[in-house]
Amino acid sequence: MLSALKKLIVQVAKYLVKDYVPRSIIFSIDLLLSIIAINSAFFLISTLDSHELQVLNLKWELWMIAGIQVIYFIAFRSYFGLVRYSSFQDAIKQMQVTLSCIFTVLIINHLDLYFFGHKLIPDAGIFIYGFIAFSLLFFFRISVKRTYELLHSDQKSYKNAYILGTSVSDVAMAEGLVSQNAEAFNIIGFINLNPNENPSRNRIFNLPIYDLTQIKEASNRAQAVIVSDSKLQKLQNSSNPVITELLELKVKIYKLPKIQDWDHTNFKNVQEIHIEDLLQRTPIKLNNKKLFSIYENKSILVTGAAGSIGSEIVRQLIPFQPERIILVDQAETPLHELKLELQKNYPDLSFVSVIANVRDKKRLQQVFEKHLPEVVFHGAAYKHVPMMEDNPLEALSVNFRGTKNMADLALKYQVERFVFVSTDKAVNPTNIMGATKRAAELYIQSLANRLDNKVSFITTRFGNVLGSNGSVIPHFKKQIAHNGPITVTHPDITRYFMTIDEACQLVLEAGAMGKGGEIFVFDMGSPIKIIDLANHMIRLTGLTPQKDIQIEFTGLRPGEKLYEELLADKETTLPTHHQKIMIAKASHHFDHSTVTLLSDLEASIKANKEKTALDHLNFLVPEYIHAVVKNKKDQFTPLPKAIEKS
Repeated sequence: MLSALKKLIVQVAKYLVKDYVPRSIIFSIDLLLSIIAINSAFFLISTLDSHELQVLNLKWELWMIAGIQVIYFIAFRSYFGLVRYSSFQDAIKQMQVTLSCIFTVLIINHLDLYFFGHKLIPDAGIFIYGFIAFSLLFFFRISVKRTYELLHSDQKSYKNAYILGTSVSDVAMAEGLVSQNAEAFNIIGFINLNPNENPSRNRIFNLPIYDLTQIKEASNRAQAVIVSDSKLQKLQNSSNPVITELLELKVKIYKLPKIQDWDHTNFKNVQEIHIEDLLQRTPIKLNNKKLFSIYENKSILVTGAAGSIGSEIVRQLIPFQPERIILVDQAETPLHELKLELQKNYPDLSFVSVIANVRDKKRLQQVFEKHLPEVVFHGAAYKHVPMMEDNPLEALSVNFRGTKNMADLALKYQVERFVFVSTDKAVNPTNIMGATKRAAELYIQSLANRLDNKVSFITTRFGNVLGSNGSVIPHFKKQIAHNGPITVTHPDITRYFMTIDEACQLVLEAGAMGKGGEIFVFDMGSPIKIIDLANHMIRLTGLTPQKDIQIEFTGLRPGEKLYEELLADKETTLPTHHQKIMIAKASHHFDHSTVTLLSDLEASIKANKEKTALDHLNFLVPEYIHAVVKNKKDQFTPLPKAIEKS
């Protein structure tokens, strides 16, 4: 008999804590608890009188109070939501329902006394009812929540965790985690970030507050630390090394969304931080009013649309409500995946997917004729430095000639704006990729300087993008997944980094502010040593550099710089209204020889004359000398005397 009763209780409990219980069931249980509370109140009041005890009261007064309670259940929607995730907010809602019912019954009670000379129920009984009703309603929710946690405790492992910080927002985050995410994390304390405070004398929610020294010395420290996204950004933009120190202790770090994005069921969004989170900088503030005026209701063409930069440009254009987006790329599968993503996430977006190669001018002309773009973002390019060193003609064909094809068609079809996505490697280039991009920049500027030009030709330059296709971070992730080693070319090599969304936001902003002919360069912050990047990524996996994962140095690759040029140098740039966007001062004087070289460079590329094309490139970009020419016995092919004289 007892075993059967136990099974029944377990089955009922499992039903109440299953993934979804109809609201009608929760409503019915709340009503039943209210009726029990009313009967209890009548019973307690009856013990004070000489009358017979009212153990089960079904008088009309009971049903009236129950009816009032039902009205407030519906008004406050207190039976909505998932009971297993009940929190402090739910307690407040039950309190509102109960207090509203109490005050309403009190008013009716005194009106009844005024008009009929008696009360429905003594005032004390009303308050007793309110106390019992709130207790039962809240206890029911807490019981279901705790039962759910116990029934699922064998499915998920708990992680002991600290909350990083003791501010008001940190305490609010802790409260939400304790009440809504207890099956994943067991909050055991807070980490104080203020060295002037003595944490040992204070407690929050009866949980201790530690400083970092205590965490380091603890033999049974927690496995995780949880930090809000906003605090993580502040720490990364300051000199506070707490994140690095925690990683060195092999403590997993998790983050929550920004406070304004939280809701009472959203604490499941705790995510383990990635290297991109550790390198993020102050969020960018865009001039949305200006961007709307440029991009709203426009037909916008994006080349390289399936790439990491191109696809993010597309996503960030969508909020500005373009009339249509033309996605151009030669990569079939990535373009198809982008198409499926846009159809799913933005069903109202008007866009077309076009398979085309920027080297094929006739195909591109068909696209311009059919879709008549008003704004062009040209991001299609070959970007891998070592690969392009081995295939210089292909780099020239795509990066220079492809850009020329797009720019010529933009001029022919009189688009309003042409935004060319360049690279910091175009500054004093030491590799073919950078040199071809620099040559493309020169061609864009030559068109911008034409007297008959009405197109705003704009160039944007920035450095390495975190997590872009083929970049160092995905490469390191693969090496770590295979237990290393991580290969770094040089212990002192540094690079500038920004996130994909940051880079694309600045591209859109620069594209909107440009009047034509400018080369916009972005503030990339401080350079990051690649060896530090590798160490951070190893620690993020809970491993120790040079112990669990080895780091090996392979030597600089052909065309690779030890340090990239500082794009935000005040001596070589002019400020704009946006603090992260500068204009590069003109460093090239256009004359007849430049125009001739640009024309001859295209002709040699078209004729597949690699040696001649490289010679023209060397004269066009004199700061660059191709490695093939430097390291072999080959000499420059003399240029025609007509060009030399000009």
